[in-house]
Amino acid sequence: MRQLLAFSKEHPFFTSYLFVYGLLQIGLISSFGFTYAPALFFLFFIPFALAYFGLSSVLTTFAIPKIKIPHLPWILLSLSFLICITHLFWLGDIPFVKAWQSDLLSEANQVRKMGTAGLPKWLHYASTWSLRALLPFSALLFIQKKNWIGFFISLFIGCIYGLVLLQKSLILWVSLPILIYVILNLDWLKALLMILLTGVLFVTAVVANNPQLHGGKNDLNEKKISQTKTHQVSEGILKRIFIVPGKTLGLWLKHVPKDKPYLYGRDFSLYANLTNQKVADYNLELYPLFYPDYAQKGIKGSVNTAHFIRAYANFGWWSLPFSAIFLALFFQFLNILYRKTEPTVAFSLQLFPLLLLSSGSLLTLLFSGGWGLMLALLLISARKENY
Repeated sequence: MRQLLAFSKEHPFFTSYLFVYGLLQIGLISSFGFTYAPALFFLFFIPFALAYFGLSSVLTTFAIPKIKIPHLPWILLSLSFLICITHLFWLGDIPFVKAWQSDLLSEANQVRKMGTAGLPKWLHYASTWSLRALLPFSALLFIQKKNWIGFFISLFIGCIYGLVLLQKSLILWVSLPILIYVILNLDWLKALLMILLTGVLFVTAVVANNPQLHGGKNDLNEKKISQTKTHQVSEGILKRIFIVPGKTLGLWLKHVPKDKPYLYGRDFSLYANLTNQKVADYNLELYPLFYPDYAQKGIKGSVNTAHFIRAYANFGWWSLPFSAIFLALFFQFLNILYRKTEPTVAFSLQLFPLLLLSSGSLLTLLFSGGWGLMLALLLISARKENY
């Protein structure tokens, strides 16, 4: 046990990713047996592990810039608050309230999508970066400095903003780094309070977005109406965590290239425009194949999946080792950042986006998902002497 703990401390991101990969395998094997799991193991996981440990002794030097920005947490908090207010004024309505007032599940789902759909790009990115980088980072800086006023304001804005938009993952982007940080510092009372807060907000968002749980009707799946409310919520959460990511991964492997051809770069807008091809988005185009019953009712959705599947969807099975090597390089960069900054802060901020690799592209998480901004903030401010 002591050796395992030492290994986890030395390789925190690799160890965390083992959990992600394991979850994917649970859903994949339970849904498709061993049709795809062995190929993924030998073409992705083995090259990833070999590349990771092969690079561990090579990439050891990286200079952290000596930059200190006065009052940085207050600057980040003020900017986030401005973005939040601008977003809500732009919408004109509160998605949480409209969804709660909806009588049908299909209506509530459309309301949830309206929270981000139709926004100008600058505001969409600003909102995303605010919840996924600025607020979590400011909250951790405040709690490090024991500035409880700033901490509670950051936490309040982040959690309420995510709840108002009915985005459960956005609530976790703010609350989970704080929870991890207080656990790493063995502050069990604060950890318990964060778990309770996150649980209440998460369940509230689920209930608001499901009218059948508060007097409305599930018009998308009539069979579920007879189930109890508690069973519906708990079953949905457990299925979403343990089954859906792996099942979705398997569906991608099943339908590409059988029903949808390999993309060969057509999902990159720059390449598609240069070659006079139509930009493809399989996250949207595959939805009717995965969920034909919903699609027939006019429901549109996205089928995001594990980070390495974008490489597969473009170039097939033999692209997976290259995706594995890229991930190994990225994890080495995270290791350097972890060792040369404040480790608890660095790990607390990186764990949740790392977990999202089970259902999202690494490049998307980095550039449009806020992870890259979070890393940049760490680079310029997380030196140990700044704490």
